[in-house]
Amino acid sequence: MKKLISLFVTHLILAQGLLALWPAHSAVFAQSDLERGRELFKNKKYAEARMIFENISKGSGHEAEACYYLGSIYLRFERDPDKAIEYLEKAIEADNSKSEYHMALSNALGAKIMQSNVIKQAMLARRIKSELEKAVELNPNNAEARMSLLQMYVMMPGIMGGSITKARKQADALMQLNACLGYLGYAMISDYEEDLASAEAYYAKAIAAEPQLSRPYHQLGYLYLKQKRYEEAIKQFKKMAECDPGNANAYDSLGDGFLANDQLDDAMESYRKAVAIDPQFAPSVFNLAKCYEKKR
Repeated sequence: MKKLISLFVTHLILAQGLLALWPAHSAVFAQSDLERGRELFKNKKYAEARMIFENISKGSGHEAEACYYLGSIYLRFERDPDKAIEYLEKAIEADNSKSEYHMALSNALGAKIMQSNVIKQAMLARRIKSELEKAVELNPNNAEARMSLLQMYVMMPGIMGGSITKARKQADALMQLNACLGYLGYAMISDYEEDLASAEAYYAKAIAAEPQLSRPYHQLGYLYLKQKRYEEAIKQFKKMAECDPGNANAYDSLGDGFLANDQLDDAMESYRKAVAIDPQFAPSVFNLAKCYEKKR
């Protein structure tokens, strides 16, 4: 009997030792999967990355990061803002200290706002501002969060928290982090204030600061469209497409320039290029249909 008890205790001790080792092995496997998922996400293999992150999100010690990536995949690849919001809220619930999680949630809420009625839009706008403010609080060097927050301060009415004074403070901070974004911030403020000459000058400074970046050409192009300077707008949109040829929005913007200038065939060609890059790019799909209507 003593021998049997001794044998049982020995097996129990061995079993406890194996169980103690299991979480460590599980963490190693999760870490390996996490790295593989990150690499797949980086290479835009979103469907494969999603399967890995879904497994990790069920319990591994890395749930927060897995949910962050899942939220990003549902936003960029699946075009499902509701699922993106669900996962990003889970990421923040698991780890509220990451600036990029709050930034990503603000982007998902921004996508949701496009599908919502006016009352819901107002509620979502407040949430977006709140998430961006938290992102900046957690990481004052998050230039993209500051840029997005600046835009919110410019666009939102004062009763909802909009403020040109606060927008200028963000532009001032951006100048210390990224001169191009700082100039873009000042340009947006000037545009809002209808000081179009100053806006144009700031956009030119942004381009000089980072001539390879597509964003300043995009925004300057629409400033020219606003002023009915169509040929100059088209020139800027062409530069945008040169800088970022894989961006559907570049060709959609070029199509807008051609369409404003009554160059219908050129506009249709540009919209087709946008749709070829991203078949789900709604503005180009809509504008292409509008062009076909005009051709009839």
